[in-house]
Amino acid sequence: MPNLVWPSGDSLLRSATLRVLLVCCTLGLLLGAATYLDKRPVRSLGLRITRRWASDALAGAVIGGTIPIAAVGLGVIGGWITVGDPKYVLTSTYLQKIGLVIVITVSIAIAEELVFRGYVLTNAIEGLDLRRLLGTTTLLAAWSVSGLLFGLAHLGPTLVAGIHFLSAGVLLGLAYLLSGQLGLPIGIHAGFNFVSGYVVPMASDPSLAVVPLSVSGPAWLTGRTGLIQMGFQIPAALGILGYLWWRTGRVGVAPRISSKLHDEWADKIK
Repeated sequence: MPNLVWPSGDSLLRSATLRVLLVCCTLGLLLGAATYLDKRPVRSLGLRITRRWASDALAGAVIGGTIPIAAVGLGVIGGWITVGDPKYVLTSTYLQKIGLVIVITVSIAIAEELVFRGYVLTNAIEGLDLRRLLGTTTLLAAWSVSGLLFGLAHLGPTLVAGIHFLSAGVLLGLAYLLSGQLGLPIGIHAGFNFVSGYVVPMASDPSLAVVPLSVSGPAWLTGRTGLIQMGFQIPAALGILGYLWWRTGRVGVAPRISSKLHDEWADKIK
């Protein structure tokens, strides 16, 4: 598709345009799959857009963005990262670049969450809901399938990078299972990508950095997919639990998710 739509170049505008096209195509494919294969409305894939859905997305962006910021803070304390002076100037050109970056990160998050959480995880729960399995076993199996496929789709050059994406898939799956909608995982995904890729990027040659960093620690520890970032996914999971408890007064599998299981098991996982 990139070769057909915009054959060459590495501009932010090209990247943003292609990512928006990716979202449109993904939505179109899922609409067709939901309508003609699953016989369900596409909104049942976690797309029941409401004010609460939007607030979940915003809260998710805060949770996801906090992971790389906390990782950088720990890296600074450990002496592996040095923070440079912010080099941005609030010009119209800079704001335009930031806008395009937001479009890129949000589009990637929407497309991937539609596939791996909205479609794969939803269908895995229903497909693995066998009468000889407990409801909790079904959920764990479906959750694992979604996380594994997400990790395989993001195969990294190192084992640590692969484990990072696998654990990220598990974290995003947790957000979907507990909230029942895609707003929270989309927000977490977009917030992490935006902050770790552009605000405090640990890459050696970032395309856009709000706060430049000098990283001296090993990539497996301090990199964007290093152990420090991975470790902060645990507090992020606690943040998900805390936010949903504050918003709903309960912590557990969302009623929309548990309703997909056999009635005899649904009450056991609430």
